[in-house]
Amino acid sequence: MKWEAWSIVFTGLSLTCVTAVVLFVLVAINPKDAAYGSTPLYYAGGSALVAVALNRASAWAACRARQLGP
Repeated sequence: MKWEAWSIVFTGLSLTCVTAVVLFVLVAINPKDAAYGSTPLYYAGGSALVAVALNRASAWAACRARQLGP
């Protein structure tokens, strides 16, 4: 059960990062202040990398849960 819970946690965090990517891209498209520059795009890229890493961690935890069995 422990590894299944970690898989769910990693999946939730990955989805949160995907939401952050969308938010930062939208801010880059329509910034409130011109001083933002390209910072939102850097944040979107970083969030995308974290989302992929967390997705892989979720898959690893799910595989580990299957290996250990019930």
